[in-house]
Amino acid sequence: MNFVHIYQHVTGRTKSQFIFNLTESTSTECTKDADLVFLIDTSRSLGLRAYQKELQFVERVLEGYEIGTNRTKVAVITFSAGSRLEFDFNRYNTKADVLQGIRNIPYTDGMSTTIYRALEQARREVFVPEAGDRPSFKNLAVILTDGETNPGSFDPYSFLMGKTLTRQEANQLKFHGVEVFGIGVGHRVDHVEMVGISSGSKNYLRVGDIDDLESSRLFKILLNNVCATCNNKPADVIFMVDKSSSLGSVANFDKELSFIARFVDGFNIGQGPRDVRVGVISFSTDAQLEFGLSSYNDKSSLLNALLNIDFSLGNTYTHKAFEVLFNQGFSTSTRPSTVPRVGVIMTDGQSTNPYKLEDIIMKVKLKGIEIFSIGFGSVDVTELNMMATVPDHTHVFVVDDVHTLDTVRDELYLEICNLIGQS
Repeated sequence: MNFVHIYQHVTGRTKSQFIFNLTESTSTECTKDADLVFLIDTSRSLGLRAYQKELQFVERVLEGYEIGTNRTKVAVITFSAGSRLEFDFNRYNTKADVLQGIRNIPYTDGMSTTIYRALEQARREVFVPEAGDRPSFKNLAVILTDGETNPGSFDPYSFLMGKTLTRQEANQLKFHGVEVFGIGVGHRVDHVEMVGISSGSKNYLRVGDIDDLESSRLFKILLNNVCATCNNKPADVIFMVDKSSSLGSVANFDKELSFIARFVDGFNIGQGPRDVRVGVISFSTDAQLEFGLSSYNDKSSLLNALLNIDFSLGNTYTHKAFEVLFNQGFSTSTRPSTVPRVGVIMTDGQSTNPYKLEDIIMKVKLKGIEIFSIGFGSVDVTELNMMATVPDHTHVFVVDDVHTLDTVRDELYLEICNLIGQS
C-alpha cells in the first residue's frame, strides 16, 4: 500500500489534497564535499540545442552543492575530436563563478568522440595537486555523451583501438580512486561501453532523449556515493509546523506535511543508537507536541502519525512552538549530549508576538539546539534569520509559497546531514 492510500485510509482526505507516493519518493542522502569534474561531449552528433541542454543539466546538478575553497570544487573538460580543459579546481571559488564559467563554454562541433582523451586529461591534469585536487576530498567524475568512442577501431596517434583506450583510461581513473558516473543520452550510445566506464552499473544513467535529463536523479546518485550517509549516525529532529489561518486551506497545510514526510523518508527512523528520531510540534494560537522523539520505532508508524495532524485556524504564535520545543521537545532524551538536537521551524508569516519570540529563541539556542528556518509566502526574513542558528546561508530557507517548499528540501537535508556527520 503506497503513502497516498495510507493517507486516504487514515484521514479520509483525497489524493488531490495530499499528493505523495512513498514508493516514488526522491529523498536525498546526505553528502560531504567533493572534487567534482564534468566531462561534456561537444561532438557534432549532439547539435547546438542538445549541447546547451547538457550545460543546463550540469548547472541544475550544481545548484545542489555548496561550492567554495573548503566545500565542493568543480572542474570541466569538453571533448569531441580532442579534449579541452575548460577550467580546473583552482579556477573558481564561488557557485556564481562556476555557473557563469559553464555558460561560457563554446560548442566545438567536433567530428569524432574521443572519450579516452577526456578521461586521460582528467587523470593527468585535473585530479592532481597542481590543479587544486585535495587529497582529503572524494574525487568524482561525471561523463555525458550521446554516442560511443569514435573512432572506436583505430586511433592514429596511439595506434591502438579507440574503445580499448577508453576502457584503459577509465580503469586508470578508477584505479586512482576516482568514482566515475556515466550518462548516455539517445539511441547511439554504446551502453555496454558506458557501464564499463562507470564505477559499476549503479553509477550509469541511461536517458532516451536530451529532454529527459533529470538533474535530481544524478544528484541523488552522486550524493549516495560521496561518503557514508547520515543513516549511520543518530540525531533528534523536531519540526515546528505552522497551521495558522494565513495558510488558507487544509490543502496548503498538507503541503507542509508532505514536505516533512518526504524529508523523513531519507532517514533511518527508530530508537536505536544510530537511528534518527523525529518529533512534530504544531502551532497557531496555541502550540502542542503532536508526537515526541520517543513515540515511534519505525518510519511507517511515524508517517501515519504525521497524517493524523489536524489543521486549525488561529494566529501565528511562533514563540509558543519554541516554548514547547524548549520545555518538552528534548526533555525525556537519554541520548548522549553529542547527539545533534535539531529544530526546524516552518512558517508563512510574521509571529504575532515577536518580543516573546526573541526571548525564547535565546533560551533555545543556549540549550544547544540547532535551528533551521523555512519561510514561505509573506514571511519576515529578518525574523527567520533571528530564529535560525548562524550562519544564515546554511540555516535559513525562503521560497515563494507553500507549493514550492520541495525546492529547498534537498538543500535542507544536506545541511542537516552535514551537521549529523560532524557529531
